[in-house]
Formats: sequence, C-alpha cells, structure tokens
Amino acid sequence: MHRDLPDATLLCIAENLRYACDILSSAQATKETCGLLLLYAVCYGSTTVVDGLLARDQTDVNFQNERGQCALWCAAFSGHTRIVKQLLQRDDVQVNAADHEHGVTPLGVAVVKGHERIMQHLLNSRRVDVNARDRLRRTPIFYAISRDDRRMLEVLLAEKDLDLSCQDVNGFSPLIYSISLRRAGLTKMLLGHPRPHVDLRDCADRTALWHAVREENEDIVQLLLKNGAGTRVKHVGSDAQPPLCLAASRGRRGMVQLLLEHGWDVNEVDADGRTPLLLATEKGYLSVVRVLLNHPQINLRPQNRWGSTALHVAAKRGHLPITNLLLARPNTDINIEDGKGATPLWWATRRRHNRVAERLLEEPNPAVNAVSQFETPDPDRSTSLHHAVQGRSMPIIRKLLAVRTLNPNVPDHLKRTPLGWAASEGDVEMVRLLLSRPDVSVNAEEADEQPPLWLAAARGHIRVVRLLLQRRPDIDINQGWGAYLPPLLAAIINGHSSVAMLLLAFGKRLDVNAQTYQNKSALSLAARQGDLEVVESLLRDWRTDCNSVDNRGRTALWWAAYAGKTAIVERLLTDDRVLSDVADEEGTKALDAAATQNHSDIVSLLQAHLPRRHQHSDASRRPNQSSSMILTTTMTLQPYRL
Repeated sequence: MHRDLPDATLLCIAENLRYACDILSSAQATKETCGLLLLYAVCYGSTTVVDGLLARDQTDVNFQNERGQCALWCAAFSGHTRIVKQLLQRDDVQVNAADHEHGVTPLGVAVVKGHERIMQHLLNSRRVDVNARDRLRRTPIFYAISRDDRRMLEVLLAEKDLDLSCQDVNGFSPLIYSISLRRAGLTKMLLGHPRPHVDLRDCADRTALWHAVREENEDIVQLLLKNGAGTRVKHVGSDAQPPLCLAASRGRRGMVQLLLEHGWDVNEVDADGRTPLLLATEKGYLSVVRVLLNHPQINLRPQNRWGSTALHVAAKRGHLPITNLLLARPNTDINIEDGKGATPLWWATRRRHNRVAERLLEEPNPAVNAVSQFETPDPDRSTSLHHAVQGRSMPIIRKLLAVRTLNPNVPDHLKRTPLGWAASEGDVEMVRLLLSRPDVSVNAEEADEQPPLWLAAARGHIRVVRLLLQRRPDIDINQGWGAYLPPLLAAIINGHSSVAMLLLAFGKRLDVNAQTYQNKSALSLAARQGDLEVVESLLRDWRTDCNSVDNRGRTALWWAAYAGKTAIVERLLTDDRVLSDVADEEGTKALDAAATQNHSDIVSLLQAHLPRRHQHSDASRRPNQSSSMILTTTMTLQPYRL
C-alpha cells in the first residue's frame, strides 16, 4: 500500500530506528517526509537510516524544518561527527545554512556546543564561511570566546580568511568582547594575531584599551599599547571617561603610571571637564595623586563643569594629605572660585572639615570673604565665618577673626550675620568671641537684615541680650527685622518677660510706645498676655501712652478686659491716665468686651469705675436699677470680630 507517512509513523521511526528500513519499505514517502526523516535520523545518530535516505532521489539533503534547522546543522549540534562527514561528502549540501531563530550556521553551532572535531571537519571542507554572522552579528569566534575555549580559538585564529574587524550589535569586536568578558588568556591570543584591530570602537565609541582599563587589567593594557593602541587617539566618546581618567578614578596607580609612561595626556578631561588629578582627588587616592603630580606637564588649574579645581574637591571631601600635596605645588591657586563663587576654604568650612580649613588658613592671603550662592537643593548664601559659627568651630573662628581683611558682617540667605546666628542660638561664648573684633556690627546694616539683639530677644536668650547691651553702647535697642517687631515687642509676644524687663531698664534709649504693624503697643501686648510685671514697668514710665489704640481702636484696658486679666485691669484702673470708656471701631468698650466673655469680676471692676456723669439723678431712689440695666445690656451683646 502506497501512502504518505503520518506523524505517528515518523515518531515510530524516531523511537525505533533499528526498524527504520522496514518501516520505510512499507510506504511511499514524499520528498518532505524524507527530509523530516533525515532530520530525525540525524538527531538520533542513526547512520543506517541516514545512509538509506541519502541514497533515495527524493531526499533533500538541505531540507529545513520550521526552525530552519537542516541535517548538517542538527548533526553539528548533536555532535554526530560521522554523519557530518557523510553530509560533507555531498557536493550539494549547503554548509552555511543558518537556522531561523538565531541565524547560526553549522560551524557556529559546532563551536557553541564545543564539538571541536566537527568544527575542524567543517573548516577542512574549505566551503564554510568562518565569518558568518548570526542575528546578533556575531561570528563563530565570538562563541569560542564566550566558551573560554582556548583550543577552538586557536583553530579559528589559524584560518587565513578570519576577519577580526567584525563587530556585533553592540559594536564589540572579538578583541573588545574578550576583554569585556575578562578572558585574559584569550585576549592575549587575539593580540597575537597579525591583524587584531586594536583601535576599533564599539557603539559607545569606546576602544579595546578603554575596556581593558575598565576591567583593571594592566597586563592587557600593556599588550594593547605595545600592539599600537594610540596614545594620541581619543579612546572614548563624549559620555564615558577616557582611559587615564577611568584609571585614576578607580585608584589604579600602576595603570596610571603605565599610561603616562606611554605618553598619555596627563591633563585629559572627561565629559564633565574633570581631569585625572581631580578624579583621583575626589576618591582620595593619595598614591595616584602623587603619580600625577610628579608628571612635568601636570596642570593644577583646570576646572570641571562646575568650576571646581582639584583643591576645591580635596577641601570639599576633607582629604588633608592630598590638600597638603596640592598646597606644596608653587602654582596652586588657593583662592580660585568655582561656578558658585566658592573657594576651597569655603568648602572646607561648609563641610566642617576643620583640619583642612586650618591648613588653608595657614597659607598667605586666604580669601576669607567668599560668598557662595546656591539655589538648589536648598538656598545657601554664606561665608566661612557663618559655617564656623554654626558649627561652633572656635579655632576656625579665631583664625578667621585674626585675618585683617575679614568682613564679619556679611548677611546670609536668611539675612543673618555670623553674630546674628550666634545670638539666635543663645551662644554667649560665641557672641563674646565675635564681639572681640571691633568692626563686628551689632546693628542691621541692610533693610531686611535680622538684627542680633532682635534675634536674641525673640528667642528669650537673656544672657546674650545682656551681653550685647553691656558690650556695645552703639547698639540700636529699638531695631527690629524690617517691618516686624522691635526687640521689646518680640520679647513680650513670645512670653519672655525677663528679657522685656531687661530692655525696659534702659529707660530713655527704649521706645516704650513702639507698635506692631497692627499698631499694638507694648502695653497692649503685655496687658493681653497678663504680664503684670511688664505692665507695671511701662506704667511707671511717664512716656508710656496708656490709651494708645491699635488698628481696631482697642486700648490696653480693652484687651485686658477681653482676655480676662483681672490683675491687669485693676492695675490699669489705678492709673489716672487710663481711660475706661474708650470704644473700638465697632463701638465696643472694655466693659462690653468683658461682658461678652463672661468675665463678671472685671465687669464689676469697670462698672465701679464708670464716670459719675453716666449715673442717673434718681439713682438714690433706685440704687440697683442702673447697674442692673447696664449688666443686662452688656450681657446680651452679640459676639464680634477680634
């Protein structure tokens, strides 16, 4: 019976290859069926079936399954050397037929699987393409490198048609690929080839030398340099670090020395304008810095994209030994500014590297007034003296104050001078030290500057307030911060009664009638808060305006009555200057304010103090009528806006 072989029959053949000839004799196979049978036979290594199929005219020796795998490919993959030899005897066999999935040829798959004898037979046929590329544009030599197979690589390198200039989808040549996989032995073999192509670049514009430096392999770097890797050639594109910069940033002293000995540019820069010296300094690689500084062409002045020099970086990182090495060079500029106006000293104090800062201050003519201005990540406009004060670095402060050219009165981004910072923190020792310099200003010199006395008073630092008042008679005791409160009002509002009393003790110098932006006076503020001591002191001063009204027309008595401060109301009422019947802009008097808040004791006090002209003539007959009417009226007043 003649019929096509179904899949079940093919499976039977595959599983019972010793009966294959009998199965074949029972059916008339098509050309496609013979091709499939050939693939099955090859995969299972059945030479008998392969011989039988190859003898049939309808067998297509180059038949490929749905994956593009032909008989020669399958034999090379499975390691069936005898079948490979059988197939290679056929003149019509296509030796470079690649599969569909990866685009790998029989030679390639033999290398991938490590079948050296099959690879040799394929090469000996002189028909295979040793440079055939797969989907990743890799040739068989890439597979040998990936396998770290020295013997296979040796055989492939012996091929006269081998092209080592081929590059994969990443732009990697066999040499770059080997270096990136850290195949040191294979890399040396590749460099032994007459045409290793050492200056090829990958897709990122990086050479084999760059990759060798990145992998920190000094032996390979030396071999590359001996094999013509140019020292005058740019070995990297615009994004990555060039070789010497890369070696320096990784602390590879020997590699840095090696590159310099081969004439490398000691001052090359990366994409951010950083030199090898700057990069080594950044990481604190002292030995690398020494090697670079010993080079006769070293330049200490180059600045990176942010304007920083090596000395900036050393100071910023706190690398004192490197700072000493840099300062020992005669052409080091200690006062050079970066892109934000910061000097090395500024960075040392900003990062609180006090030993580095002290060393920089030992140099002649240090620029101590540098003001760096940053907007991100946080605003910062400060000087080294600001940093030292904030960090309580007494030795640094003393050294800075000893510099004749120092300007100690520069305000920072918060509009505080160094003295202002010390005052705001209540640091008496620091304030005393700063005041030892006569040109330290105790008053604000700019409109929006925060005066030291105001800062100390607002925070209740009475010892600092006393020190400022005692040491500097030129201090403006009434100076506030811009449109904000004078020191006296700031102390009262924040509840620092002792500070307020200290200020009040200065008599005529103090403006006792100073007001807030809402026209509230010291007396009103103290009365509302119930500070009897301050109220008493203010009332004893004949200059005090006892009936001063704020922007709502309210007096000190009004606020004391509203807040329920009975003792304050009593004290105010004993002063003949105090008027008890002053109404605010809504027509509400102190008595009304007390009544709305249910302060009955204060209501009684105020009623007793009412001017006699308000009493009716028939009061003798109805003594309680007037007071009861007033109380009833005031108790029914509606709440009002404060």
